[in-house]
Formats: sequence, structure tokens, C-alpha cells
Amino acid sequence: MLVKNPKFEISAVSPKQYPNNNLPQIVLVGKSNVGKSSFVNTMINRKSLARTSSEPRKNKTN
Repeated sequence: MLVKNPKFEISAVSPKQYPNNNLPQIVLVGKSNVGKSSFVNTMINRKSLARTSSEPRKNKTN
């Protein structure tokens, strides 16, 4: 898959918040501090699209 213009859409925590834009979606699931954000940034060759933190659970959505 070629990602051309990645942008942060929403940080959804429930189904009613999921975007309804008919674009392909990828879901990453994993425990805290396993590198999900770092993986996203590496795959799209950007340093800060997905927020990262050196402190576990610091970038958690409340």
C-alpha cells in the first residue's frame, strides 16, 4: 500500500467516533509502550504524525 498524504483524522475511543469517509483503515492493537506510534511514523516516513512519548502511558487518550 502506498500512503501519499497521511494526516491525523481522529483519536476514536468508541465506535460512534469512527470516521465515515469510505477510505481504507488500518487498526493497530497492542499494550502500552510497545511501539505502535513509532511503527506508524516509520511506515509513513515521518517523525511526528503519531504522537510518541518516552514515558509509558503519557500520550494516552482520556
